[in-house]
Amino acid sequence: MAKQPVKNALKETRIRRGITQERLAQLAGLARQSVISLERGRFLPTIETALRLADSLEVAVEDLFWLTEKPK
Repeated sequence: MAKQPVKNALKETRIRRGITQERLAQLAGLARQSVISLERGRFLPTIETALRLADSLEVAVEDLFWLTEKPK
């Protein structure tokens, strides 16, 4: 399995804020299944989706998503 280039703290941040997956999906304009898939690292969000999630959770995008390796 290939190493994921991007990690996220979506689930941890959502739980810390006391927000359900369903509520986060509503706030960010997503389907609940999309939130689940993002939390599990199954796919990467678009820039727009990342910004919506960060705004919904009232955090910076960099607090939710980061690169696992620095570019060479």
